[in-house]
Amino acid sequence: MNRLRITILFLVAAAFAVVTSAGESSPALPVAPILKNPPVLTAETLGGVRLLELSGARHFSAEETALVTGFIRSGGSLLVVIDEENRTPLFPDGSEALIEPFGLRFSADTPYLHNCGAIARKGTVVGRDCELPYSGGRAVEGGTPFAWRLDDKGEAAEVFAACAEVPGGGRIVALAEGMAYLGMGSPDGVRLSGVYRDPAHTTYWGKDSAAFMEEVRSWLLHGDCAAAAAK
Repeated sequence: MNRLRITILFLVAAAFAVVTSAGESSPALPVAPILKNPPVLTAETLGGVRLLELSGARHFSAEETALVTGFIRSGGSLLVVIDEENRTPLFPDGSEALIEPFGLRFSADTPYLHNCGAIARKGTVVGRDCELPYSGGRAVEGGTPFAWRLDDKGEAAEVFAACAEVPGGGRIVALAEGMAYLGMGSPDGVRLSGVYRDPAHTTYWGKDSAAFMEEVRSWLLHGDCAAAAAK
């Protein structure tokens, strides 16, 4: 498969607007071109698209929902990113309507633990363990888990990321918090440190966001993780 002839369609809500500019120049995206935020999803806008990325909260009509579920069943891939209710409300006709037919859903907000972090484990989707930022979000229910929020003892707690493979070749990844998607996290971060709910005065733990997102997109687009593909 030619990895340079793939189209990604971004649907970016205001809470995740930074991804639009970051994604265009990121080495984690060896693709061209990238489409952004059509006001309405149609068969024409999905034509040629291999990966649909939905970050944040958006309403979908019944026609759009049917179009996206058909896109997945026909071999397309979907990445859905959500966050806490105050940043990304979980609309009944939003992202859940797109993933529920495939056995995934998002929970209500997890108990808030400032700068707790998350961990992804080496497996089908990611080719290495990854330390990831997490500081207020949800959990994913269903699918195959591959990353978890960390509790106050540093142990895996709620599922932060899960995937699903669909007959016909479609793939789905659901992320229940947006910091890794936004490329946040630092090698200098210390878990559970910083000022409560104050990003300006917190250095977030989680040094592997870029590598994690590269692996996630590689699996969604090609069925392998980037680490394995590079060998």
